[in-house]
Amino acid sequence: MSYDFTSVKVLVVESSPPLFQLIKGVLTLFGVPENNVDSAFTVEEGFDKFAKTGHDMVIVDWMDTPDRGIQLVRRMRTDDKSPNPFVPILMTAGSGHSRRVLKSRDAGVSDYLVKPFSAQALARRIERMIEKPRPFVYDTKEDGTAGYVGPDRRVKQLPFEGEDRRKGVDPKTSGKAEANMEDQVDLVQKDATA
Repeated sequence: MSYDFTSVKVLVVESSPPLFQLIKGVLTLFGVPENNVDSAFTVEEGFDKFAKTGHDMVIVDWMDTPDRGIQLVRRMRTDDKSPNPFVPILMTAGSGHSRRVLKSRDAGVSDYLVKPFSAQALARRIERMIEKPRPFVYDTKEDGTAGYVGPDRRVKQLPFEGEDRRKGVDPKTSGKAEANMEDQVDLVQKDATA
């Protein structure tokens, strides 16, 4: 990975100060200046800092009390005070269980990483978010509120046969892919064992 991270601002929302220090150390090895890595130990503090600074990347802990990290991701994606709903967000969690991966994906995370992780695994996730960004989706519910907001959840592009029944789909661009979420779960589980 050869990128210039000298002007990149990263927010790390992590409830464990030692783990924050570890992540910060890895980010500085990538070239992110120490003073460009902000910490937040609660989701409230995380959103406040994000709203004021508008970071270029966010790393969020799952936080089990209950699903607080998921709530933060949704707020970053949909809140009117969010300065950048398109920011790449990496979710870290102590479990690679498929329910957690899928719930994180459905909240709008860009990628998912299981703890404990190596510096190389963190580098691979950051590299993938940079090199293979997915198109962004902003869906509204029938009542006008935000539905799904985040990167396209389709990981693997497969040919689609049949009628496209989605609302408001342009027939010229539809039918090119079908979701295959098992690939995303497999990637998370492979990294957890690497």
